Amino acid sequence: MRSFHTSASLLLATVIACGGAQPSQPAQPAPPPAEPPAPAAAPADTASPAPAAAPARPTARGPNLTPAGVVFNFKPEGKPAKIFLAGTFNNWNPADANYLLKNDGPNGMWSITVKLAPGTYQYKFVADGQWIKDPSAPGSAPDGFGGQNGQFDVK
Repeated sequence: MRSFHTSASLLLATVIACGGAQPSQPAQPAPPPAEPPAPAAAPADTASPAPAAAPARPTARGPNLTPAGVVFNFKPEGKPAKIFLAGTFNNWNPADANYLLKNDGPNGMWSITVKLAPGTYQYKFVADGQWIKDPSAPGSAPDGFGGQNGQFDVK
């Protein structure tokens, strides 16, 4: 029984030493957290990074295979008002608005980018109604009218 009293006394001494049981008190709200320091102003000379530049379009004449499609560049003689691309890919339509080349500026180069599936294609430019074989075409094939079409492969 003596060991029980010793254990109980020891327990009582521990409770008293740590402040003992306190009567319950109403909870007090916690003090508001300290305001975080204001962020430092960004230096005035810092600029946001520039967006990534678009890959440059090929400027070589003729059809140029790119990830965006086949880029056709053509520099005609004279100053035509409109140039269309006609070929096996659009049933040789010489006025298909989807194949109207864009004048790229004062250098006289006209261009268009066309998505084409793998295959062999023939084509010509049609400048103000005149059919013109691309002098920069990588290949050629008879056009059936005594002339030649440009020819190229998409792999």
